[in-house]
Formats: sequence, C-alpha cells, structure tokens
Amino acid sequence: MVNKIATLIVVGVLSLAGLILFGYNEFITKDTLQDQPVAYEIINEWQLPKELDEVSGIDWVGDNKLACIQDEDGIIFIFNLETSKVEKSIEFAGAGDYEDIRIVGKTAYVLRSDGEIFEVSDFLSGNSKTKTYSNFLTEKQNLESLAWDKNNKRLLLAIKDRELKDDNYKGVYQFSLTNKELERNPLYRLNMQDSLLRERETKLNKKLQPSALSIHPKNKDFYILDGRAPQLVIANSDMKLKKRYALHEDDFEQAEGLTFSENGRLFISNEGKGGKANILEVIFK
Repeated sequence: MVNKIATLIVVGVLSLAGLILFGYNEFITKDTLQDQPVAYEIINEWQLPKELDEVSGIDWVGDNKLACIQDEDGIIFIFNLETSKVEKSIEFAGAGDYEDIRIVGKTAYVLRSDGEIFEVSDFLSGNSKTKTYSNFLTEKQNLESLAWDKNNKRLLLAIKDRELKDDNYKGVYQFSLTNKELERNPLYRLNMQDSLLRERETKLNKKLQPSALSIHPKNKDFYILDGRAPQLVIANSDMKLKKRYALHEDDFEQAEGLTFSENGRLFISNEGKGGKANILEVIFK
C-alpha cells in the first residue's frame, strides 16, 4: 500500500514538472482547446446573404465596406457593413476554389487553393481586367491565406496542408508585386514544433493549418487564423509565434477569413456550415 502511494506521488510530481517545463499546450487537443476560457469579445455581427454561404476570404475596402469571395465562383462581393447588404458583385473568373482576397489600391488579388493568383485591376470601375499568375505550388499544399505586406510591396502565401519537403515547418512564400513572381524559397517558416503548438496525438502538418493570414496595421504582428481547431495564433514580424487563442466553435463554426481596417478593427468571417455565414468584429484580450 505504501509503495502504491509513493508511486502515485512520483507520477503526480513528474506530471506537474511536465506541465511546468513544456506548458499546458503540450496536452491540448481540439476538445480541450474548447474548454479554455474565452479571451475575446465579439462586439458586432453581420449575417451574410445566401450567395456568401461559402465565404472564404474578406478584406477591408474602406468606407465601412468589405470585399468578400466564396470558394465556388469567381465573383468579388462588396458587402456594406452599414446596410448589411451586398451592394456590388464583380465577376473576375469562372468556377474555382477561391480562398482569400487582398485589396491593393484599385487592384484585387485573389488566391485559388492550388496557388494560382488572380489580379483583378480596376475591380470597382465596372471595367475590370483579370490576369493570372501560376507558380510551383499545387493543390497538395492547399493554400487558403493571402496577406498584403504593404511596406515591402509583396503578397504572402501560407501553406495550409503539406509543405513541399519537410513537415517540421510550413512555408510562408512571397509574391513580388513588382515582377509578379513567387520566390521558390519560403520567406518565413512556421515551426510546427513550437511550444505553443504542442498537442498530443496530432500530426505535425495538422498542428496549425492557416485559413487566413493578415498583418496588423499598427504593430505589424502576423495574425494566423486556423478554422479547423479553431484558433488564432499571433506571430511577431519575424514570424516567431508568441500567443495563441482558442476560438470556441459556438462562435466560430468555420472561420475562413480575417482582415483589419486601417485603424485596427479586426473582422473574421465564418462559412455557413449548416447555419448562416457571418462576419464578426472581434476584440482579443
């Protein structure tokens, strides 16, 4: 009996030491992630119309409006936050798996899941023109996130599923807005073995699956949305992970899009997934 009690004490001490050494996240699974305290506040919600049930990407246009895409049709929808209505639709291509959008001046850039980038110039003019740019990425990488790095005149693409060579990281690749080419070597590497991402019984390539990527307009941190978990991970300007938030499924059934206004308002979009798609304005504590 004494030996049994001693054994239980030793196991308890070792477990506590593991928690201290590796952090609580070492033992987090998808289910236990949902049990963590809410560390955000939803301050506004907009229900989206039926044509945006599959909303997959959003970006700030200005004047309280968002550009939205969905992952079936090549159409940009301009959604007015004041009227809660789509006020304009711009067709730029045929059917396809379109996953994210970024607005650069008068041009919209749309990312397809196979890495193809669509450049829609003068997209609000009623006389838009579309060019496409292919690269070495494929459907196996399953790209869903596109960020605009304004200071360096480039777009950033983060791999969601499988990296080209190594599951220990997921590359963030840069597409130059000057020469319209994608650099073959990743600009940043999201470390799948980072202590913030330690999860029991989880494959490396599933620890973080970016569904959206955006740069905070003021502090330049990277905000990485993962709709699968769901979770939000914040990284510094060198792509070093520094904070992780659990997003509860009651609020974020399928979080696919993320963007900021110029003054730092944060918006996240959710696909319908059996209910109604929406856009949420969120404050993280």
